[in-house]
Amino acid sequence: MQADRRVPSRSRTLAPVSASWRRPAFALDKDADMPMLVRLFSAAILLVAIAAGPALAQVRQGSYLATCTNVREEAGWLKATCQNGYGGWAEASTVPGWCPLGNDIANQNGTLVCKSASAGFGSPSAPSSYGEKIPYGSYMATCRDIRMVAGWLKATCQDSRGRWVDATTAASWCSAGRDIANMDGRLTCR
Repeated sequence: MQADRRVPSRSRTLAPVSASWRRPAFALDKDADMPMLVRLFSAAILLVAIAAGPALAQVRQGSYLATCTNVREEAGWLKATCQNGYGGWAEASTVPGWCPLGNDIANQNGTLVCKSASAGFGSPSAPSSYGEKIPYGSYMATCRDIRMVAGWLKATCQDSRGRWVDATTAASWCSAGRDIANMDGRLTCR
């Protein structure tokens, strides 16, 4: 029946242990509170995902999406990490409002640029300097110097290593509704 405990070393004593001591209200009981913490953490992640969903859906569409990653809109600016003409990546940005609706936002060697619909994006075809119609397709995002010569679609396209190579295909081989694509520096129909 000891009323208080004493430590026998070096003449230091401890105060009596009383039943009035309690853990603070903010202290966590790891076993009891862990499921609650997991639920709170899950709810926080869900809220962030819900809030980010509409923001991702509002990013302006364009051919740049084929060669750019990490696309986001910040304070009215469209920002992305885009392939440049040297096989590397570059940070690029533009204000979508500067590019009228119906025109294309394109990646041009690591720079986001606005291309008019008459240049091929948003219309089924655009005239080339030879008077023939240039067919629209996803190849336009990674090809340049696009032209029609005697029924042949010719362009300089990027391959998988970022090099620019000459590519040619017969435009008539790709029936209406199918996409002309740049596949590793070659123009193909898919």
